[in-house]
Amino acid sequence: MSSPSQMVSVRFTEEEVHEIDRLVGFDGRRNRSDVIRRSVHKLLEESASGDSKSRASIRMGKATRQQVEILEELTGMDISSIAAQGIGLFLEQQNKKIKASLDDGMSVLDEIKIRGSHEDHVE
Repeated sequence: MSSPSQMVSVRFTEEEVHEIDRLVGFDGRRNRSDVIRRSVHKLLEESASGDSKSRASIRMGKATRQQVEILEELTGMDISSIAAQGIGLFLEQQNKKIKASLDDGMSVLDEIKIRGSHEDHVE
């Protein structure tokens, strides 16, 4: 359960308010307070860690966020663990593609080598 909240007054320029209003309605942000609160949370998380290189922000749409929430419920894993596994799987796929390309290239070189050796024996 979260602790009681406190109201804090903040002044913004007209342009800043316009940008805040533009973000209302995205990713579950219902109003200006939600937009500002999420921004402050992000700032606090990044500055509290002292290691901003170990953190990354991922923009995702509503459908993807729902899929992540389902995965969190099904697996009991948090989004960081889910992302790490996804990145691991992606790297595996890319390694397989690279290996297949290298194998194809080696096959072509072997064929060229074999053809070249046959041409040397032709009289």
